[in-house]
Amino acid sequence: MGNEETQMMNQCSVCKSKNYAEIIYGLQSFNDELEQAIKKKEIVLGGCLITEHDPKWKCNKCGNRWGEQIHD
Repeated sequence: MGNEETQMMNQCSVCKSKNYAEIIYGLQSFNDELEQAIKKKEIVLGGCLITEHDPKWKCNKCGNRWGEQIHD
């Protein structure tokens, strides 16, 4: 992975904040661990409708969504 790509994962592509969450898609099985990650804004639920162009990250500061989600 190139340095530029690593930097994109480590900060918002708009405001450059390092306070962001991973977006997860699909029906999730809720448990305490998932609930805590959502409360800490480490994870954002992306919904059940999955497309070929879903973003991977959401900035907790400006709301920007970026990156490319790879669905199995």
